[in-house]
Amino acid sequence: MAERRIVLGLFVLMAIPVGAAEPEPITLQVALQRAGAEAPALAAARAGADAAEARAEAGARQRWPRLVAESRLAWSDWPSMLFAQRLDAGIVAQEDFDPARLNAPDVAWHLGTTVAVEAPVDLWGRIGTAAEAGRAAARAARAGSDAALRGVRLQVTAAYWRAALARRAVDVAQRALAAARARESDVEKREAQGDALRSDLLRAKARRREREADLAAREGDARVAAALLARAIGTPGAVLQAVDEVPAPEPVAEPAEALVARAAERPEVVAARERGEAAAGAARAESFAARPELGVAVALRDDRRDGGSGQSFMAGAGLRWTWDAGRDKRIAAARADEQAARAMERDARAQVELEVRQAHAQAEAAHRRWLAARGGAEEMREALRVVRERRGAGLATLTDELETEAAAISAELGEIAAAADAAVARAALRHAAGEL
Repeated sequence: MAERRIVLGLFVLMAIPVGAAEPEPITLQVALQRAGAEAPALAAARAGADAAEARAEAGARQRWPRLVAESRLAWSDWPSMLFAQRLDAGIVAQEDFDPARLNAPDVAWHLGTTVAVEAPVDLWGRIGTAAEAGRAAARAARAGSDAALRGVRLQVTAAYWRAALARRAVDVAQRALAAARARESDVEKREAQGDALRSDLLRAKARRREREADLAAREGDARVAAALLARAIGTPGAVLQAVDEVPAPEPVAEPAEALVARAAERPEVVAARERGEAAAGAARAESFAARPELGVAVALRDDRRDGGSGQSFMAGAGLRWTWDAGRDKRIAAARADEQAARAMERDARAQVELEVRQAHAQAEAAHRRWLAARGGAEEMREALRVVRERRGAGLATLTDELETEAAAISAELGEIAAAADAAVARAALRHAAGEL
């Protein structure tokens, strides 16, 4: 395992270009703000929600009157068209009925302009039902966008504390390497004076090389963690450094049942419910389409050609029935979509409850692990001080010092890791409860 970490660290170090930019210090709050503004997944989710809302609004506006304007200019010697154009322009004369002129008229131009107002009458509520289905789909898309935001915030929070943990681990490895180098220098001097064995010097050198390799691996881990943080934020090219210290973990105060109740309206559940409403509305609107459609219209027309012009109007209403062989299947598909959405809503509720209970248990366990690890680093540092004093007095061996030092480093790293794990677990619990 240690060899794999060393190889990974060396690989990352070789991948970093010479003269790379200095890391940008960043706090968790700033990281969350930047993720909310820059994460591509959030931009896509928000754009999708905006599109769904625009489509819903467009569907609702189908009940609005429509203004239609058309203007057409033509040159023609089409007999029937020319006679109708002269009639529309109000310039028909007796000579226009001459058979020779009717059969072979001269080429003439015509300009016809029509302005009309058309309005559907939503007798059965089909348009309104379809519009409400569109609004439900828009609400589902917006809830999905909110869920994506919460997911990104959890991802950024976890990546941030992992990056903070990796940075602290580098600090510990640097101190351990400095201590190993000092011990190697001391043993080397003592060996030259005949006060230490050659084997002690070789073991001190081996420990120093081990600490150098461990530092390289820790630095590689830190760069990887920083890259993962930048990727979670949505700025993969940035070189970031997490500067916030991991907060002291707090015990989980609320029972899982209270958090489950509070998570009942998480965006994932809302999105599933609204998708069901949208599918139900689509089925109702499709069933209304079998009924007749009523529409009213008012039109004004202006006809102009050589010799005169004329104006006319039209006002009326119409009923239209449409038989569509695929309507029954579309209704069946919409109802099946509704059933699927209802099932997904039940599944989402069950999944939310599972996530809350799982996150609650993991947060409690992480806090207990931190309680167990807390203070271990300080205790082992004191033990290492005592061993070094005893070794200086000839009452302890180099082996005792090396073993105690390894235990002290392990205890410090364990305490830092336990705090970071507890912070990540608390963030996961807040996300599960719908609070992050």
